[in-house]
Amino acid sequence: MSTALRLLFQDDLDSFLRDYNQSLSQSESFWRDHYDWLKSKGYLLRPRYHPNWVASWIGITDIPYAFEDFQTAPLVPFNLDAIRIANGKPVMLRLADPPSVSDELEIGRLVSSKSSHSDPQQNHCVPIYDTLEIPEATGTGRKHIVVMPYLVAWDKVEFQTVGEVVDFCSQVFEGLQFMHNQNIAHNDAKNDNIMMDWSPLYPQPPHFHSLLKRMDWKGPSKPRNRTLYPGRYYFIDWDLSKQYSTATRITRAPRLLPGYGGDQTVPEFKRNQACNPFAVDVYCLGNVIRNKFIEGEAYVRDPPRRNVEFLRDLIADMTHDDPLKRPTMDEVVGRFEEIRKRLSWWKLRSRVSDKTFPLIFHRLYSPIHWIIQLSYILRWKPAIPKHTPPDHFNS
Repeated sequence: MSTALRLLFQDDLDSFLRDYNQSLSQSESFWRDHYDWLKSKGYLLRPRYHPNWVASWIGITDIPYAFEDFQTAPLVPFNLDAIRIANGKPVMLRLADPPSVSDELEIGRLVSSKSSHSDPQQNHCVPIYDTLEIPEATGTGRKHIVVMPYLVAWDKVEFQTVGEVVDFCSQVFEGLQFMHNQNIAHNDAKNDNIMMDWSPLYPQPPHFHSLLKRMDWKGPSKPRNRTLYPGRYYFIDWDLSKQYSTATRITRAPRLLPGYGGDQTVPEFKRNQACNPFAVDVYCLGNVIRNKFIEGEAYVRDPPRRNVEFLRDLIADMTHDDPLKRPTMDEVVGRFEEIRKRLSWWKLRSRVSDKTFPLIFHRLYSPIHWIIQLSYILRWKPAIPKHTPPDHFNS
């Protein structure tokens, strides 16, 4: 494409975007219509959703997507960030499914309430701060807004060491084990249903639509190091989750029709056979780790990683084609604990560099990496990051 054609295309795109986002979409209008009501409940939406909002880029020659109030996304119909007025902290608002559609509210309250987080070490379900009942139901029957902590994608900040990977695996294994021990199958334990507390890694909250920008849009958002600033990982999204009786789970394994959830690589789905949802959960979580660290995913530019071979056998069992040969989450946690014990301090502080880069570059950077690791040792920073679970309900 010639330079002239590229410039013409860019001008047309800028013009389209400038016009396209000057007014709210139909799904965004729900939040505008409830702006004042939410404010009366203690939650402030971004300027874009103020009833009297006018696009700030009108009459300005700058590209429209450089403005904060241009930002929107497909998740907006049901999820939107806000500020809790009482303390100025960001939260996430979720327009939940009605009970006639899913068990989202029931499961969310069960696993995410203050009482269930009284011993938070194993509970990695996103907590619920508040549930607001809106004055009228939407066209889909939704009438509850659930208020949760503001979380960010878990995998956008680079993993530097084996110890950081071990910490992630420990937390998500414990989290899914906790759910299964409550006889709850998540039923959509895919990559983007795992999230992360933003506050340890980011000095300022990043923007809902761009982790590269601060929430206030006044500068870049620069994440810190997971070893120095260890964070907590959470499961979210309960609209497919189900709770079963102990007898059904253990003696008569439940069966679901195949094809549910976002991970369509489940072997039972491909064979079109009835599924044990707990075994499917194990597969899906194993597949998250396999794709992120062991095999990589080309389409999201996630390369396979060095020094994670200790995960290979366990993840192979978790993603076994035969669901009867997959371990339970109790077995996964037990086996992983044994794996952790066998990892030396040297291994835990080793780099998990990109395997697609030539080995020579890995070795050239290694002296710098080990100088950094020595500084952590001298500062008594553990090889496996040790985080303190945040007290969401008193913050």
